[in-house]
Amino acid sequence: MFKWDDKYSVGIQSIDNQHKEIFEALNRLLEAMKMGQGSDVTDQIILELERYAVNHFQKEEFFFQRFNFQGSTEHITEHQNFIKKVAFLKSELKSGKLTLSFELLNFLKEWIDHHILVVDKQYSECFRQNGLK
Repeated sequence: MFKWDDKYSVGIQSIDNQHKEIFEALNRLLEAMKMGQGSDVTDQIILELERYAVNHFQKEEFFFQRFNFQGSTEHITEHQNFIKKVAFLKSELKSGKLTLSFELLNFLKEWIDHHILVVDKQYSECFRQNGLK
């Protein structure tokens, strides 16, 4: 089980709430895999990740532009890589890849450990200095 912890917080409640969606998806996948049913939820989680990417990345990128965040170019590249990876996983799902749930699990865990915990922290101060809470 992957639990939300304050160390993941960027200090902006609406963004933290969106980040928690990744934890929820990861935990649903993990629980399904423990019961031997990972492939049963993989397609739904991929659809949720597509929606997440649209909503969450638009929100962050809007504030990057509004607050002239200096690290936006690199950050947006990470967003684009997430979208590409989800599209790849979706194509793998359609082709019937059997180990996809493990690949998806690893991808989500790496996203939490790297993107949320490290990369997103880089904009925290900028966003808070501009009045976001």
